[in-house]
Amino acid sequence: MPWNSVIRPSIQVGILRSLAENEGWHVDARYSYLDFYGLAQKMLGFSDEQWAEAYELVSEKLYHLSVGDWIFSCRRGDADRREAYFAQLRARRVDDASIELVDALRAVADRHVERTAAELLKSAPDVIGFTSMFSQNGPSLAVAERLRDLGYGGGVVLGGSNCEGSMGRALLANSPAVDAIVDGPGEDAFVALLHQVGAGDPPRSQGRLITRLPAAPDSTPAAPLTAAGALDVPTPDYDGFFEQLRAAGLHSLEPEITLPVEFSRGCWWGAKTHCTFCGLNGATMAYRSKSPDGVADELRHLMDRYGVLDFFAVDNILDLKYLDTALPLVEKLDTDHSLFFEVKANMEWADIRAVRRAGVRSVQPGIESLSTEGLRHLRKGATAYQNIRFLLGCAEYGVRADWNILTGYPHETPDSLTAQLDVVASLTHLTPPHITLIRFDRFSPYVEAPEKYGLTLTSPLPGYRYAYPGLSQEDLWDIAYHFEGDFTDDPANGPVRRRLAARVRLWRAHHESARFGYRLGFDSLTLTDERPGLPPRTTTLRGEEARLFRAVIGGTRFRDLQGQEWQGERWDQALDTLHAWRRKRWVYIEGTKVIALAVREQPSAYRTPPSKGTPRRARPPVPLTLTARP
Repeated sequence: MPWNSVIRPSIQVGILRSLAENEGWHVDARYSYLDFYGLAQKMLGFSDEQWAEAYELVSEKLYHLSVGDWIFSCRRGDADRREAYFAQLRARRVDDASIELVDALRAVADRHVERTAAELLKSAPDVIGFTSMFSQNGPSLAVAERLRDLGYGGGVVLGGSNCEGSMGRALLANSPAVDAIVDGPGEDAFVALLHQVGAGDPPRSQGRLITRLPAAPDSTPAAPLTAAGALDVPTPDYDGFFEQLRAAGLHSLEPEITLPVEFSRGCWWGAKTHCTFCGLNGATMAYRSKSPDGVADELRHLMDRYGVLDFFAVDNILDLKYLDTALPLVEKLDTDHSLFFEVKANMEWADIRAVRRAGVRSVQPGIESLSTEGLRHLRKGATAYQNIRFLLGCAEYGVRADWNILTGYPHETPDSLTAQLDVVASLTHLTPPHITLIRFDRFSPYVEAPEKYGLTLTSPLPGYRYAYPGLSQEDLWDIAYHFEGDFTDDPANGPVRRRLAARVRLWRAHHESARFGYRLGFDSLTLTDERPGLPPRTTTLRGEEARLFRAVIGGTRFRDLQGQEWQGERWDQALDTLHAWRRKRWVYIEGTKVIALAVREQPSAYRTPPSKGTPRRARPPVPLTLTARP
């Protein structure tokens, strides 16, 4: 359903189609958002570019205001409710042009619901399933209700991340059109539902399948998800997506298509230490991944079948074992594919090179802050030094990093913000971040144990009460994923936050013209610095200075420099040089670690990286005298 990205098929639909067909069912996979996309463009009279921007506005930029849900759930709402919602949007600084778009889309939504329900009924299906995440509850429930109005008597099931925990149970309790929801991973539950329907039985609770009927006495409860076994799910079947893309007249989007793939579930870092703000993996944090031997085969199959070379891994985090197992096999495919992964930012440069050579051209690292103090509060298990080293490694090997700076969280300090304000001026030649105010998400430690962080949850985000106008306050708390909260914030934080946000905006505005690169000579090194706000200069280092700069490319410790040629008085001179370079913003120093901030010109994934891990200098031997026991 809308508002899925139109250049990406739903992996949930693709996997469940494969499962159902393996069970002997005929499946009609409907990518309804494609029909909506084509219909809306025609009804609104927008050009391709105008409509792409408008769709992104609703599905992404206004998501936190529940706009996508509201358009469907209140497509026929009365004037008073409409004006009340628009007043809320204006209070949240949504401009009049955007509000006019939202209003116009209600008529599109109404026609889309009618068309979709009619199309679904043509094949007289036994079961209709909706997968729902983000803003898909409103569209899914609208179609389910219309199906019932038209007399559909088969089973209607709702699954996806919007159905985990209390959210799914609240949807079931308040949606008479829905017979069942799936709480968590849907493969086993969906197969159980198909078996019940095939036997002519009404849907009954079984494992993660939750219905209005209790489980049978001999029913087995849902097995806990553990990391003990490999992830075993089929390759998604996307045939229906490409058929509907062409039927909807959206041929022009084909060059932009990116296929979702999935190689793991859960989070190996979260299983150890749950980041305070993260609400992913509500069912379980236990990490399990597919057998590495099948990863390359799955990519080859999808490339051969659909002629698409670009892939988006929906994994919450890359399995680091894949660096030595799956990814070398992917590299051997010898194709010009591209992969996106979410990763942890403590990867070595050698690891970044390895993923780039396997076709990983973009990543989302969990950076979140350039302050070590802030990272401790967020429980990220990283330091500012590690995050900066990761960004430099990505630039060095040609991997795009899409990352965020989070702010506005409990226990944030002016010192943490000021540290970031200073360091971003040194990094404007690297890919800029998005700066984001924290939200409190269900399943995160902030929501599960708010008192631990001095936090009081005050309400679901305001958009929920407009998107679900008939629900009680208690039900809204159960159905919501995002919440507002109060905590004691240092009054000095506000001005520094605004300065940090302004500096990041400048970074984004001037990044394309920023440059800080190095070129290596035999006994020299040339630096070219054209970062905004810093004096433009080209400097050639020679002899010992060139060797010192080479030594800090990729990062190192002071003690390891001392273990090379810089000892005694030469170390004192080298340390003075490093601090002078820090003042010029040529290097970043944190504690006793230092890293060069310049990026080698013409990055290549085939360049030899610094040694994996920083070797420790051997400690001086301690004299030991053994005395024989009398």
